[in-house]
Order: sequence, then C-alpha cells, then structure tokens
Amino acid sequence: MIKRIAISGAPGTGKTSLIEELAKHNYTCHPEVSREIIAAQFKIDGDITPWRDLNAFSNMVISKRADQFKSAKNDLEFFDRSIIDSLAYLLKDNLPISKEWDALAKKHKYHKRVFITPPWEEIYQRDAERMEDFKTATTIHKYMVKAYELYGYEIIILPKVKLSERVKYLLDHIE
Repeated sequence: MIKRIAISGAPGTGKTSLIEELAKHNYTCHPEVSREIIAAQFKIDGDITPWRDLNAFSNMVISKRADQFKSAKNDLEFFDRSIIDSLAYLLKDNLPISKEWDALAKKHKYHKRVFITPPWEEIYQRDAERMEDFKTATTIHKYMVKAYELYGYEIIILPKVKLSERVKYLLDHIE
C-alpha cells in the first residue's frame, strides 16, 4: 500500500524546506503547486490568485493536487500540502466547500497522520507569492488543523527544531 504523507501548515512554516530535505534523502516528494500557479498568474497579470479569485484558484490547485495524488507509485511519498489545505483556506474565508471538492477530499485519502508545521516567527518570511503577515499565518494554521480534523486525520505537530531533527521526527512518527 502506498503511504502518501501530507506535510501541511500555514505559509512560511518550513514545509518546503522539509520536502526539499526529504528529497535529498531520495524520498519521492511532490512540490507545492500554489506558488507555481501564483507566479505564473503574476507573469500574465492573471486573476487566478487567492486574492482575486479564490474559487478559480482553489479549483486549479485542487485539480493539480489530485493529479499529484494519483501519480504516486512508491511505497512512501511526501506531499507539500494536500487537497485538504485548499479546503482549509475556504473555511478560513467562510466560503462553501463544493460537493465535488468534498468528494475529492474523501476519495483521495492521504496517510492517516498528517504532519503540520506550526507558525514559527523566527523563520517566517514574506515574498512575492507569500503575502500574508505572520498574524494571518497563525490564523491559517488553526484552519489547517480544523480542516484535517474535519476529514478524520490524526494531527502531528512538528517541533520547532533544526531541519535535520524535523526530518528525523517526521520519519520516526510514520506508522
């Protein structure tokens, strides 16, 4: 059985660094798709961003994340976010989750344990695709936890330790 491990959390909490480190250890890892979509939209002055059209953006992100999910073929694969993350942003903005997206989230079940990187002000940085301030990131964290719990996942909060220790902690807590 393929273990699809979701690494989630608010923006700027170290998810991508963790994914990159796991890849260096020869694990199959799937990158975050949101940042690439946002960057592409900025290049064309497009509207498919979380700030201009959250529904269109969510639809594109969820579609790409579903494709990533289906592409998994190794015993153990890691994902920089999952379908559930998109739903968490909708919950945060008090927007409805469509029946289609709910069904996708229920059909594409990741490993029962999701690893969440908590808000960590010392490493938080804004950039072109990450416009949220730290306070907003802290709010997003709460909705990530809520969304994963809503879909029946066990939450494992990763410790705020150096990257090599985070990797070890994560690997030690996969069943």
